[in-house]
Amino acid sequence: MTQARSRTPLIIGIVAGVACLGLALIVVLALVIGGVLFANNSEEQGDGGPSASESESSSGKLILPPEVDIEGPYLELSTAADGPVVDVYVDFLCPHCATFHDAQGEDLQQMADDGEITLRMHPRPMLDANSAPAGYSSRAANAAICAYSYDADPGAWFSAEATLFGSQPGEAGLTDEELTDLVGEATGVDIASCVTEGTYIPWVQEIVEPEALENTEGTPTVLIDGEQFTGDITETGAVKAAVEGS
Repeated sequence: MTQARSRTPLIIGIVAGVACLGLALIVVLALVIGGVLFANNSEEQGDGGPSASESESSSGKLILPPEVDIEGPYLELSTAADGPVVDVYVDFLCPHCATFHDAQGEDLQQMADDGEITLRMHPRPMLDANSAPAGYSSRAANAAICAYSYDADPGAWFSAEATLFGSQPGEAGLTDEELTDLVGEATGVDIASCVTEGTYIPWVQEIVEPEALENTEGTPTVLIDGEQFTGDITETGAVKAAVEGS
């Protein structure tokens, strides 16, 4: 009996030691996991929230095109120190927009290239419900923005715009694969993943369209220093003449 009693403190000590060691391991593991989670969160959020090109929207992550801030409902393709600001609202499924592009597109691009105007393009999803399946206007706008966003290249936008209007489909629209091939061939930019992921569709639907609905009545619409152009959109040179007379 004496020998059994003498072993009891030893056993208790061993048990206590094992328990302490287990507790220490749990604490270390918790610290390691906490550090990993903190590092991952910091990497995602940066120094104080979303980066300049990302924010949160009702549909999830909102990706902004290059050089566009969260409240910017347009792509600024050129900036003129003294020239007028020209805002152009188009929808890639709109037949009148294709007619407008044929008559005014070359002049707008030339004035932008020459630095005569600040050109702001507003690619609208206004006619999304008119395609079957719905959503072509958004997807086409996204494809053009994908090409532009590759290198913030206005030239890529103009090339994409020209080919999308030049190959404007009926109500069936074009598939993502067709948009990728069409715009990719016109611009030399690989936009496959950007088109498949619909990268800029939330921006088009949640930033571009609400501002357009508030300030315009349809497409195509041109504002010159905030005043709506009311001339003949089918008359070649009409917008240029209005700009030069502003």
